[in-house]
Parts: sequence; structure tokens; C-alpha cells
Amino acid sequence: MDTLQSMQVFCLVAELKSFTAAADRLGMSAAMVSKHVAHLEKRLKTRLLHRTSRRVGLSEMGSVYFEQARKALDALD
Repeated sequence: MDTLQSMQVFCLVAELKSFTAAADRLGMSAAMVSKHVAHLEKRLKTRLLHRTSRRVGLSEMGSVYFEQARKALDALD
């Protein structure tokens, strides 16, 4: 899986606080969005998001990673 794309997907989920909204915006399934986030979590060996049936929020490490990923993606743009 492409880590750069996974970073972009993660950042959008974090901004929108929704897997479904991010999936709609990106034109992919919510399952694929979930796979991208799971890919990053496995690679980083940490949980980035707290998920419930009604809410998605950043974990402590997720907040740190979000800031770093956003800066890196902005620099690449």
C-alpha cells in the first residue's frame, strides 16, 4: 500500500472526523479508507484514531502524527 496516499487519507479522516465523509470526498469506499489508516497504524505500531460507532477522534499519538504528516504533505505540494 502507498504510504504517501495513506498519509493523505489519514489527514482527511482526521480533518473531517469521519471515515465515511473522507471516503465520499476521495471517491473510495469506507473500507478502503479504513485499510489506509490501518496500514499507517501497523507501520507506526500505534493507534492514531479512537473509533466509536458515532465518532472518530485523534489519539495522543494521532495528534502528533497528524501535525507532522500535514506539514510533510504541504511541503510536498
